[in-house]
Amino acid sequence: MRPRNPILFFGDIVLMYASLVAALVFRGGTDFMLSALSAHLVPFSVLFAVWFVIFYINDFYSRRRLRIDVGFFRAFLGSMLANLGAAVAFFYLIGPSVGITPKSNLFLMTALFMVAFILWRWAASVMFLNHLVRKTVLFLEPDGIGDGLMKQIESDPSVPYVTKGAIRVEEGVEQALDAVPLGQAGVDMVVVGNAKYAELERFLYGITLRGSTVVDGASFWEELNGEIPVSEVDAAWLVNNFGDMHKRQYETLKRGRDAVLSFALGASLSWLLFLIAVAVRLTSRGPALYLQTRVGKDGKRFVLVKIRTMVRDAEKSGPVRSEKGDLRVTPLGRELRHTHLDELPQLWNKLKGDMSFVGPRPERPE
Repeated sequence: MRPRNPILFFGDIVLMYASLVAALVFRGGTDFMLSALSAHLVPFSVLFAVWFVIFYINDFYSRRRLRIDVGFFRAFLGSMLANLGAAVAFFYLIGPSVGITPKSNLFLMTALFMVAFILWRWAASVMFLNHLVRKTVLFLEPDGIGDGLMKQIESDPSVPYVTKGAIRVEEGVEQALDAVPLGQAGVDMVVVGNAKYAELERFLYGITLRGSTVVDGASFWEELNGEIPVSEVDAAWLVNNFGDMHKRQYETLKRGRDAVLSFALGASLSWLLFLIAVAVRLTSRGPALYLQTRVGKDGKRFVLVKIRTMVRDAEKSGPVRSEKGDLRVTPLGRELRHTHLDELPQLWNKLKGDMSFVGPRPERPE
């Protein structure tokens, strides 16, 4: 985790609890806040943990959310809708058991937090981007990945690098490199196109001796974006990264992520699922949910849960593949399929481990 991440995380914690305290003060004064805070502290702490998960999912602790732009506000509003939905569902389910069912306090706290969060992230953006130490990068025979990296560095002010351009093979690599100051005098890092890495290998040792770091384009992309370029995922990469030990570690992390995400999303979107289920029952005859046998990992069968989008008994005569314009699909079902909202109940399957957020689509056994 980079230094800015703990600072953003700690700042969000302070804002959440400060917004709760401020909401209680506005509602009833300091005496009311002191008497009510103990009852609100534990349930709101659980809720704030869910909020952190939702913010994390939406990349609010990554570099790209340092920029206060349209993407930031779009992600923030989406996250807060999910947070508010999670809060309503949370207090609807456990509120009576803990003795509080906040309504005005919850919405007031949320409004205060939203204003404070935007101001805090704006200040953090100014602080981090103005004091960002940028390393200089030279691209040597860049391929498609290198060209994409150059554009990203030039357009994204939150990237801790500045490009010094590119050298192509046809320009005469040795002569061009001799004219470029490397190391402390100039270029900190040389990024080499993957396709030409082996061909240029005889030049790379000399670059390191002059004080610059040498990396290939795919490795630099992974460092910058936290992901592997799809074009670089071949059979050799899969063998190297998904051996027995790597596979066990990956599966453990993947299962934990699936459980956390499915629980957080299920809690935050339970109100939406309830409304959709009611709408399905009101607009067509039959149950709101549809159960279907699917084949999962290692051929294991499980029961998939979906919102019903077809008329009742649509497969009474046996399984029939749905095509475009299928008359069995209800009008509401057509919209649900288009928006994929009919798949919301599958969060239960992901929580159980029947399927994953990442992986092939489980098919029917027929």
